[in-house]
Amino acid sequence: MTSRAWLGRFSAPVVVAAATAIPFTLVHGGDCGRKAASLPLAASNDNRTPAGTFRHGVLEVKLVARAVAWRPDGATGCALAVHAFAEEGRAARIPGPIIRVRSGTEVRVAVRNALTETIWVRGLQDRARGTIDSTEIEPGATQQFRFRALSVGAWYYWAGASGRTTAQYPMSTDDGELLGALIVEADSISHDRVFVMTRWTPRGLPGNTEYQLNAINGRSWPHTERLEYTVGDSLRWHVINASDDLHMMHLHGFYYRVDNRGDAAHDSSLARTRKASVVTVATRRGEWMSITWSPDRVGNWLFHCHFVAHMSAAQRVASLDTQQPSGATDTTPMSNMLMHDAATSDMTMGDMGGLLLGVTVKPRRGAPPVAAATKPSRELQLFADMRQRVYGEAPGYGFVLQDGAAPPARDSIRIPGTPLVLTRGDPVAITVHNRTTAPMAVHWHGIELESYYDGVAGWSGVAKRLAPIIAPDASFVAAFTPPRAGTFMYHVHNEAGDELASGLYAPLIVLEPGATFDQQRDRIIVISNAGPGLHAATAINGKLTPDTMEFVAGETYRLRVIDIASNEAHVIALKGPTGVASWRQLARDGQDLPAEQQAMQPARMVAAAGITVDFEFTPPAAGEYAFEVTTIVSSAPAGATLAPIRVRAP
Repeated sequence: MTSRAWLGRFSAPVVVAAATAIPFTLVHGGDCGRKAASLPLAASNDNRTPAGTFRHGVLEVKLVARAVAWRPDGATGCALAVHAFAEEGRAARIPGPIIRVRSGTEVRVAVRNALTETIWVRGLQDRARGTIDSTEIEPGATQQFRFRALSVGAWYYWAGASGRTTAQYPMSTDDGELLGALIVEADSISHDRVFVMTRWTPRGLPGNTEYQLNAINGRSWPHTERLEYTVGDSLRWHVINASDDLHMMHLHGFYYRVDNRGDAAHDSSLARTRKASVVTVATRRGEWMSITWSPDRVGNWLFHCHFVAHMSAAQRVASLDTQQPSGATDTTPMSNMLMHDAATSDMTMGDMGGLLLGVTVKPRRGAPPVAAATKPSRELQLFADMRQRVYGEAPGYGFVLQDGAAPPARDSIRIPGTPLVLTRGDPVAITVHNRTTAPMAVHWHGIELESYYDGVAGWSGVAKRLAPIIAPDASFVAAFTPPRAGTFMYHVHNEAGDELASGLYAPLIVLEPGATFDQQRDRIIVISNAGPGLHAATAINGKLTPDTMEFVAGETYRLRVIDIASNEAHVIALKGPTGVASWRQLARDGQDLPAEQQAMQPARMVAAAGITVDFEFTPPAAGEYAFEVTTIVSSAPAGATLAPIRVRAP
């Protein structure tokens, strides 16, 4: 695999695996149960119980690094041999014991190395200097760390052997779980939740083979913690990306606010600016963010990484009793070796794994019943279709909106799918007809709606009324009333294969009442994969060689940019005859930016899977321009995709 040089806000290369048919090599006898059988079992850590003993203003913690067995898929799942931290005399935890103190507290940590190799410990220090120290601890030795925690933030500490850890973040082999949270709070210690994301990859994978297992607080979906809240609760989470991969964290059904963020050594001090609300945010490797949000609707919701590879059931590891299938080779697809929990074998939630948290919101005590759905003023018929041999021997897919009395032909596809143009406050009922050969659901990304219609089959809904999977030749009616105008999208969810990369995505535009969509001034630009597979290139509006857009100099256009690539991040830029042009960012994730943040700026930014951004662009002069998309996080070949823009004189 080839790493890409990061640009813009990103600072280091990352490689992301494809979401499906991930080749997996059985290492160390399968890395499942056999090597771990003699090791003590590590417990998952919900990060609610602080480590150590606090006396006279000093927190003392005694840690030990040891080899353990880890079961990310629950008590009956595979046991992996990894390294983890424990408090002396207690079971190891993944992630390690949380150190949580008030700013100004003196912290004393003793770390004993019970491993058979030398480790380097990092992060047990205050972050005021902006650099991370490294301390070597030989096997059997103990090292003392002493510091005064002054820098407020959701930091973490970590360790690893030489070559398997860096000064910025942990690596993802057996040392990928050898870490723990270090939370420094401004005032008294709070009950804010802490979620630590980690990644594990077995050693010795040949060539381009890659397998990754992503976890939150030591568990992979559907075994991650189920969170329960009440309508109106004020929630604050610290989300720590203690892995060596980028994650795009997406919240279904609600907006959240990023109050602060930083990397392993620095606080970004977001308090100086007004914070916008978002539904998807990038957390770079080694980065953390503190977020707040408040649910106003009951139901089941998800908070997850939007990269398909990080929410795919292909991350599940074989069960303890599973042996390599007869005739299998080193590159047997992981999908042939999945451990399916009995409760999730219905091809709904069981087709997801990794970085997902389930959130259940309950009504307030004494709250009146939820009002009946408003009768829709529009009823739409939307068809998910497929056509054979669009991408070589692989099929293509697309959403097609019925236009007229007759449904479209079964093999009619649009890539991207038909844009849906709705009106704020106008109830709509969309009947989704699945005419593909795969079961699926449809997520209305960024829309604030009733949980049942959110689009996660087997999870969305309330109590026993859960959204079903849409089987082939079946249909499902999604009913909602868009509460705000903006740029959104809809796309397949719960897919088991490459349906997203192969075309099941489309724009969703919500206009203000009385407004009309002006195809000349409103331009939709969709960034996606150009078909299935690990090495799929980047497409603009479904094409590797996009059509030329025609603009007029001096006229103002709204560019609605939607990034729905499977596992990629991009630098987007609008270039003119004299270099990078200028534009004004108007909105993010369907939410208007504060006026003070809508200043003119160079037409260049980082985008990634799961976000929408609106720009205002006025070409100053006639000439040849281009909208350029350069992939910076991917295993795809190098190069940029250009959408030509011809600007003519008025």
